[in-house]
Formats: sequence, C-alpha cells, structure tokens
Amino acid sequence: MAAEMIRIDGSFGEGGGQILRTSLSLATHLCRPIEIVNIRKSRRTPGLMPQHLTAVKACKRICGAEVQGDKIKSESLQFHPQKVKPGKYTFDIAEGRRSAGSATLVIQTLLLPLFFAGGESQIKVKGGTHVPWSPPATYLKQVFLPSLAMIGLHSQMKISRWGWYPEGGGEISCSIQSAKGIKLHDYTDRGKFVRLTGLSAVSNLQFSIAERQRKRAHQILKEAGYGANIVSKEVRSSGKGTILFLTAEFEKIIAGFSVLGEKGKPAEIVAEEAAMQFIDFIGKDVCIGSHLADQILPYLCLARRKFKLDVSALTTHLITNLWVIKKFFDFKVEIKGQVGFPGYITVEPNK
Repeated sequence: MAAEMIRIDGSFGEGGGQILRTSLSLATHLCRPIEIVNIRKSRRTPGLMPQHLTAVKACKRICGAEVQGDKIKSESLQFHPQKVKPGKYTFDIAEGRRSAGSATLVIQTLLLPLFFAGGESQIKVKGGTHVPWSPPATYLKQVFLPSLAMIGLHSQMKISRWGWYPEGGGEISCSIQSAKGIKLHDYTDRGKFVRLTGLSAVSNLQFSIAERQRKRAHQILKEAGYGANIVSKEVRSSGKGTILFLTAEFEKIIAGFSVLGEKGKPAEIVAEEAAMQFIDFIGKDVCIGSHLADQILPYLCLARRKFKLDVSALTTHLITNLWVIKKFFDFKVEIKGQVGFPGYITVEPNK
C-alpha cells in the first residue's frame, strides 16, 4: 500500500527555501511522497531558483524519485521518492549559467538521507560556497559536521575552490559514512568555554584586507577578555571576496560566527561584527546557536525520543522548520520564549 502523500504549504511562517529543503530531506529518507505548494511565496522572486532546483534534482537522483514541477520558478512540486542509493554524485548549480547559488544548502539537503542509505557516499557540489543568506562552507566544515559527529553521524568535507557572490564557481566535496542511528546529545548545557579560533580569508583582493580583519578582531576580543588564534589566508577562487569566521569550542558544543565582506564595507567593520556575534553568544546562558538548532532538529527527531534545546535566539526560520518536521513525525513541541530572544524547545513523541 502506497504511503499517504504529505501536503505542505510553502508560504507558511518564514516561507523560504528551508521548507523545501527540510521536506525533501525527510521525504527522501522516509520514502514519503510530498506535495509542496506556494514554494518560496514570501520571497521577491518566488518559486524554485537554481540552488533549489539543484536540491530537487539531487534528491531525485539519489533515490530515483518521480517528480513533477522540477523547473525554474515553479511554485509547486510533487516528489515521489524510492529507496535511497549510496554512491558517488556530482551536482552543478550553475549548469552552464552564471550562478552563485548556495552549494552548502544543497549538501545539507542531501546529508540526512545519505547518512542512512546503507553505504558510504561521496558528493561533489559546484556553486557558491561563501555567499549571503546561506551558511558558508567553512561553517559546515568547522561547526555543522563536527556537531553531527557528536550524535553519531560522521563525514569529512573539503573546500577545493571557494565561490563568492556573484561569480560562484566554488567546489565542495563531502565523504559520508553510513550511520545506524542517532545518539542524542545534551543541548541544555554547553559546558565550559575551551578555545576560540578563526580564519580571515580573502580571494583576489589585497591580502592586507584579511590582515586588517584579523588584527581588529584580535583587538576587540582581547578587550572583552578573550584570546583567539586567528589566521589570515588567501584562498583559491575565480571571484573576489573576503570573510572572517570564528569557531568557538565549548566542552559540549561548537558554535560559529561569520561576516562576509562587502564592497564599501571596511575590513574593521567585518571584524567587529563577527567578534560581537561571539561576545553576544557567550554572554547568554544558553547552549546552542539558532542556526545550528535549526539545522540539527531533523536529525534529532529521527531518534524518536524526547529532547530539549536551549537556543541563543528563537527565529521564525527555526519555528517554521519545526512546523515542517511535525508534518513527518507525531511529536508534541513546546516552545518557551519570544522571537529574537533566547528560547527553550522541548520535543517529545506522542504516546
């Protein structure tokens, strides 16, 4: 007997691409057919953009799904998955066009189903690696993948070429080990602060920009009472760009903070914003950053046991993602707090 189709309104809550990505990940893994309407309805350019279409095609490829609506600007999609197959896969968001669509968001869509595909997989995604409105590839490498390892999901990632906005042209490779289950982690206590490291990276711009970012970040952090080992590096790319990324390690969790450079934005401001993100986070009595909480929730739900998250800030993005996840699992969710402020989330399977 065929599984009942799950219908999802893509305009709900935050109304962005995360609804599509989470739905695709869970549908592919659970082999549940889905229909999504009003895709990215709240965006200036609604419907499927190149990075979203690549995520659809990627999930289609790894599980042999039957799909309707998989075209640029489509606002509705039907996705009928089959069994996921491990293997070697390559996906190019640009496909001959100029696009800096996020390669990291495509990888995040694929990781969950491939972890449980019954064998090792290697994926390569070409596109934007460090672009606005998406987690930079450095975040995946330094924060997200190590956080998944803490719950029993192991993978390795390599950034072969960086892709900045608007040129794109980056390349990320990821090796994914087969997993048997989820080991729940304590997200109510981050433990003691251990160390702070950082990367000030630049491509095809004066190296002094990276050095200015590094020095200003060191200064601000030192004034706040924190030492940091930040290195400056010129990275391979066809485009121009710069970023300051900080990795904060605690006894039980990892957190990341980053700011991309922009034309006309002084390097010192980039450094100040990134440093203040860390200072703000460490000053709160919370465990996990809002972005990591958002991204790791689908994995924790796979354990089908009660868990709690103490989050640095509740966001509409996070609340919307919980709404999507509940479409696939019979859970009750309790949220304490207000959007923009620290929050406390409890997720428990219904008896």
